[in-house]
Amino acid sequence: MSGTAAEASWTTVASLQDFAGQRSLKISVEGLELLLVRQADKLFAVHNYCTHLGKPLDKGRIMAGQITCPFHGACFDIATGAAVSGPAVTPLHCFPARFDGEQVQLDLTRRPPSQLSAFPVFSVP
Repeated sequence: MSGTAAEASWTTVASLQDFAGQRSLKISVEGLELLLVRQADKLFAVHNYCTHLGKPLDKGRIMAGQITCPFHGACFDIATGAAVSGPAVTPLHCFPARFDGEQVQLDLTRRPPSQLSAFPVFSVP
């Protein structure tokens, strides 16, 4: 078998230019809606749905390494996905993320549990 599993698992999903000066970027890839968060030279990727009621997080406030759900105020650690404050108690699903030069790459082999991937896509005006 040639190559390594680590090499084969990285998928380019965006570029640094896609952030357009913003700290976060909502993307859809392989049937998943994800939120990319850039903090200095670090990159985090989480499933874009609050684990409380499945509402999207991309309009939430990001401060001090945490994202707050704009609907009910649940707060999550963006690096680990841990639910920091309720009403959510279940952590966010995180994906390994990295920069490869100007490219943003994720390891999409680690899928969220089926109940999380079943959340519908919501539009927030």
